Amino acid sequence: MTTRRRRAPSGLLLPTLPLLVLAALLAGCARERPAAEPATASARAPRGEGRPDVLLLTIDTLRADHLSAWGYPRETSPNLDRMAAEGVRFERAQVQWPKTAPSFASMFTATYPKDNGVVRRVGMPISCRLRLLAEEMRDLGYQTHAVVANGALGKEFFFDQGFDSYEEAWKVAGPDTPEPTGARRITDLALARVDRLEPGRPVFLWIHYIDPHAPYRPPREWRDLYQGDAHFRAGETVPVDRRARRRFVGAIGRSQVVDGGSELAFYVARYDAEIRYVDAEVGRLVAGLEQRGLWQRMLTVMTSDHGESLGEHRYYFGHGMLAYQTCLHVPFVVRYPGVLAPRTDPAPVELLHLAPTILELAGAPLREARWGQGRSLLPRLRGEASGDATLAYSEAGYASDRMWLRAVHDGRFKLIFAPSAKDQRKMGRQGSAYALFDLAEDPGELRDVGEARPAERERLRAALAEWDGAPRFRFQADAADCGGGREVDRSTEAELRSLGYL
Repeated sequence: MTTRRRRAPSGLLLPTLPLLVLAALLAGCARERPAAEPATASARAPRGEGRPDVLLLTIDTLRADHLSAWGYPRETSPNLDRMAAEGVRFERAQVQWPKTAPSFASMFTATYPKDNGVVRRVGMPISCRLRLLAEEMRDLGYQTHAVVANGALGKEFFFDQGFDSYEEAWKVAGPDTPEPTGARRITDLALARVDRLEPGRPVFLWIHYIDPHAPYRPPREWRDLYQGDAHFRAGETVPVDRRARRRFVGAIGRSQVVDGGSELAFYVARYDAEIRYVDAEVGRLVAGLEQRGLWQRMLTVMTSDHGESLGEHRYYFGHGMLAYQTCLHVPFVVRYPGVLAPRTDPAPVELLHLAPTILELAGAPLREARWGQGRSLLPRLRGEASGDATLAYSEAGYASDRMWLRAVHDGRFKLIFAPSAKDQRKMGRQGSAYALFDLAEDPGELRDVGEARPAERERLRAALAEWDGAPRFRFQADAADCGGGREVDRSTEAELRSLGYL
């Protein structure tokens, strides 16, 4: 069975996958480059002599508001908190789509999902027509290595473009490997890779942990860490639809029940325990980098691909379907000792700007500090620009034909546009396409204040319409071809099934 092909909104030719996506061969695609000045190996890094080693640390499904550094009452993240205290902490970072593949496609190409065509569901490969961050880093003279734990980022989906090595934890595990994609194993693989680095060349290292993705089953020593503690809100029961294997809105399916848990507080405590577990492994990774003399001067960017809905808006233990802050708001920290002074940036910021920021700090000569649709955040990192007038745009949902959700956020007010009647029903807003929330007064996004704040609603509505209707981002054609399709490995299919993607 082969994939069908369609013309993407941007004019790029991308595959549309059938429902049984992982039985198919992924279509090959040709390469195009973003309209940015090419990097040169002779460009100089900001700190002068040499280039910084770069660590991109990403933690799947990590809500910012469940980290202590963002005010969470449970002490879930001492190592991540320390990292945030030593760097620039963006208080209001927004993903561009709260699903793994679309989010990373946006981050790595600095393009919006509506333009790059990687949208909606797992199994949609990133087009080889798109130029990825790792390719630019390699052209700058970096050795490029990745260790990833989520099957949605498999080589089958072309996320390995630009990497000298790309270790997929579920594929390199032996039959008796405990926790093949667990945080402990990812740290082991990462440190083993560091020990094999080529001396004398800077490294771009991407480490992606999958914890705390559902199902929430941390190792035994962490499992009951928060059960029944002072922050355990007992009483609310999670509805279970025994007729459905999987369900997210209004109830969960029978296969999603974890260890017989019935209370919402049980699942929240398990999610928090997963964060504490991955935080401990991040601490072990940092200690290993310190021992090897890398951490002291390393440029580190820490973030997540999306958050998680933990029962808010009757959306249980999922992400990608709705455009609320529970799934869009993620941590974002840039730590660069001796170059960037620790500070907090309170304004909204899009992860779309991650790649050009790393490239500029690594010495790439960007035209007007831009790459793709993103702009380097270096002025904000230095405290030279406030970002007060910044708008952050996001997309979400499973609707097709560009009928998915859009959202715009200015730091206080947020507008969600739901053109699909199905999405309106999921939001409890049938017949109403727009909803305005005052995040300062109502961080849970429970009360539509559009009628009380018509000027704010119209201002953000106009901004959203202008953004959505802008000409599609165009890529410079390149005659190179990355080859034919890639057959999906059985181990990748099994990994995606274990995560509930299939």
